[in-house]
Amino acid sequence: MRVQNRILKLMRRRAYHPLTVGELSELLEDARISRKELESAIQMLERQGRVVRTRIDRYGLPEHMNLIVGHLQTNRKGYGFVRSEGGDVFIRAYDMNGAMHGDKVVVRLSQRLRRRGAREGEVVRILERAQERIVGRFEKRGKVSYVVPADKRIFYDLLISPGLTSGASRGDIVVARIDQYPDKRRGPMGRIVEILGDESVVGVEIEVVIREHDLPTAFPPAVIEECADIPDKVHSSELTGRKDYRSEFTVTIDGLDAKDFDDAVSAGKDDRGNFLLKVHIADVSRYVSLDSVLGEEAAERGFSAYLVDRVIPMLPPKLSNEICSLNSGVDRLSFSVEMAIDPAGVVKDFTLVEGVINSDARLTYEGVDELFVGGDFESEKLRNCLVTLRELSDILELRRVKRGSINFETIEPKVILDERLKPVEVMIREETPATKLIEEAMILTNEVVAGFMHQRRAPMIYRAHERPDPEALLQIGELIKELGYPLKGIKTAPSRTLQNIIAFAHNRPERLLINYLMLRAMKQARYAARCLPHFGLASRCYTHFTSPIRRYPDLVIHHLVKSVLKKEMSRPDILDLAERLEDVCEHCSVKEREIAGAERESVELKLCELMKDHIGDAFWGIISGVASYGLFIELPNSAEGLVHVSSMSDDYYHFESEHFLLRGERTGKTFRLGQKVLVKVVNVVVGERRMDFELV
Repeated sequence: MRVQNRILKLMRRRAYHPLTVGELSELLEDARISRKELESAIQMLERQGRVVRTRIDRYGLPEHMNLIVGHLQTNRKGYGFVRSEGGDVFIRAYDMNGAMHGDKVVVRLSQRLRRRGAREGEVVRILERAQERIVGRFEKRGKVSYVVPADKRIFYDLLISPGLTSGASRGDIVVARIDQYPDKRRGPMGRIVEILGDESVVGVEIEVVIREHDLPTAFPPAVIEECADIPDKVHSSELTGRKDYRSEFTVTIDGLDAKDFDDAVSAGKDDRGNFLLKVHIADVSRYVSLDSVLGEEAAERGFSAYLVDRVIPMLPPKLSNEICSLNSGVDRLSFSVEMAIDPAGVVKDFTLVEGVINSDARLTYEGVDELFVGGDFESEKLRNCLVTLRELSDILELRRVKRGSINFETIEPKVILDERLKPVEVMIREETPATKLIEEAMILTNEVVAGFMHQRRAPMIYRAHERPDPEALLQIGELIKELGYPLKGIKTAPSRTLQNIIAFAHNRPERLLINYLMLRAMKQARYAARCLPHFGLASRCYTHFTSPIRRYPDLVIHHLVKSVLKKEMSRPDILDLAERLEDVCEHCSVKEREIAGAERESVELKLCELMKDHIGDAFWGIISGVASYGLFIELPNSAEGLVHVSSMSDDYYHFESEHFLLRGERTGKTFRLGQKVLVKVVNVVVGERRMDFELV
């Protein structure tokens, strides 16, 4: 890492121009860097995209050469965007040059400017391939065999070499390995390595999602072997130097179906009326060092994936469900944050300490909400804890909203499956007083830890969320204006305006649609190695500290915070980690988006399966999108389908893009965004996650 840093420092000089390895070696002679070390470091920097080699074998920084390095995200229409810290770059289909969705690429910025100044570019080099395999439907046309990718973001069909079909039949869902990647002139070629079966078989489509997003289905033997050495319970020898919270009343509050418990809380007041909040986070870092086999596997996985019918954990169940999970009635090691908060919601003092807890109760959101309604608390300790938490969460939320935080009103569809994994109903989860208790406590804890590390200028992973692009805000503004919403200040004070729009929509039928449209205008939050503001929370300094069982960044942060507390920042493994933080942040940001996509698609699949049993049935829905080819309708259970304009036979409808509506030529009848309509389900294609509706 020392050699890489010297190279980067040299290249950042204003007078630097691209040099050969030999020329770099001469300049770095005084640093006692051998030619072999230099070549190895240059190759590593080039693979990471931090240094770029020109056509005449000279090296320089991409930002000094009109180049951008980032990950390519494409869609079914063929074009895409390269996501980078400096913003998105639009890539046309003919400028992909063989790149595929997810690839890490080098892009040369073009002189062409798209509408309103958005950047455009051409892929000039592929640094890292994201796809080694493609999942899709096996097809034959004459003697030609190919796989049609299930992932619509991959717009190449994969040609299968003769004799390498592994006996697949037409229509089978298969996994194919890519032997030859596409280039400017030809598509990819490969071979069948696994046959999943017919797409109509229950469970096959979820297997497609798992393989599409390259989610691991089992832990390697070395991980299981290392895990076997971890104790099944907390021994007294581990408690030396830890604060003992076992006599304090502590609870976990999670969803009904939760299996791993990252956090526990206790709350009370002192004699001055200050709130005393203690947030205990599972001390996963005690059991998982970053350079262990377990740590490396957690880094590769990045996050636990919560699919509709299963959990693919970041850590083996012995850790995630047992020794690290803050289960009730057993001793568990914690990394705890004690906070003293005044009646206005300001943190007056805090302590970060390793501890041991014994949770008194495993509470659910549903049960806590019932307690607040009925008041039938089992004990006075439980009443005091929950009532204090609720009072505090209300104060914290009000303070957060006043500073400009945006409280989006969203829903989470939970598809209920029977024992055969067939969907039977959909439960819609919304924010409740119980979920708010934990959310506000965790937001505050994350801010306290982020501020602690930032003040000490220590290496750290932060959670960054940039302001939305003005163009995106204007587009959403034009949409919402058609519905009569207040838009004053959307450019000058976007967070305040967005919060006013949410409040305006609160009791209207299009409430969820409005929140969804505004979320679409937001940039995606990401991990960053430097402290950047979090726009959505209006927080100047934010991190993720509270879920180390299911998020790798949190586990890294625990190690970093402990190193500061114990004054061990000079340890070789911590110094190495500090050097790699930017790469860790980029890797985790990419993994997070990939897993979120898999989780969303698994829900969409089961929604389609459920709606397939309702073909011919009618439902009320809200128009969630309007296009020249029809209307998108969202049903109360969150399923979304298309009413194609060709099925609207009572008139000829014209698309008025400036008003986001379809208008009948003869009748003048209009269909606009947010309008409530009655539709009938006429067709469902589960494999394509597609539903077709008709207006009733």
